[in-house]
Amino acid sequence: MEPQHSDRRQGDRRFRIWVHGRLDEDFHLGLTDIEQEAIPAGTVLSGGLVDQSQMHSTLDLLRSLGIEVLRFELDPPVAPDDHKEKD
Repeated sequence: MEPQHSDRRQGDRRFRIWVHGRLDEDFHLGLTDIEQEAIPAGTVLSGGLVDQSQMHSTLDLLRSLGIEVLRFELDPPVAPDDHKEKD
């Protein structure tokens, strides 16, 4: 689930949340624009970050459900140079 920089606009950010254990395969359907991938040690949720409140509400939801968050990553914003054609 690596970010596709060519698909991202300037200022866009993506996040990934690793959680302990396997979530129901349809868990992500209740979360807007979040993808889910089962991995050997658990589950990875990822998506585009709209704003910080989305990030906090997603983390709060996981905590309220008793889902252990193991790791959180946030990609840096796309810089203007990332979109220029390379000669």
